[in-house]
Amino acid sequence: MEYEVEIPGIVLRWLRILLASVLVLSFVLVGRAVSPVGESGRPQLLTPRLARITAYQRDAREWARRLQDIQAGLEVLLSNPSGNLLDLDSRANLLYGQLLNLQVEVDSTPVPPTLESLHADFREVVGATVDTVGLVAAWISAPTPENHSSAVEALTNAEEMLIQINQNPWVEGER
Repeated sequence: MEYEVEIPGIVLRWLRILLASVLVLSFVLVGRAVSPVGESGRPQLLTPRLARITAYQRDAREWARRLQDIQAGLEVLLSNPSGNLLDLDSRANLLYGQLLNLQVEVDSTPVPPTLESLHADFREVVGATVDTVGLVAAWISAPTPENHSSAVEALTNAEEMLIQINQNPWVEGER
């Protein structure tokens, strides 16, 4: 007793169409889920150039956030001139290490040609913050009012430079 089951041609055709539709729909849904989204909320087509620019913009926003944290830490150090010198030294060294890591990261990042000027600004503000840490260390090792005021002035200048960077349209926005 053998049974033969025949499926009509129209049913097979509809099954193929249904399978193809499900396959296409799954590709569309996966594509929408993993595609980067622009400011308008629409998916972006990432050419290699646009991918480099987008990656640099993401890095720049992160650098600005990290610099802001480091500068805030320096401000806390300078706001407590009568603190424990060993504690001040430890916190200054921690901030210095974070800053050097950031400096290496900024210096080693490939820069899209259109953002060279912004990158130069980042290098400048990181350098100014490194100088500020040096002045903070000088104040910690010789806690005189002159060293304190020099460090505060350098920090104010570095903070103003970072404010300018944060106002750049490539950096401002979500962080």
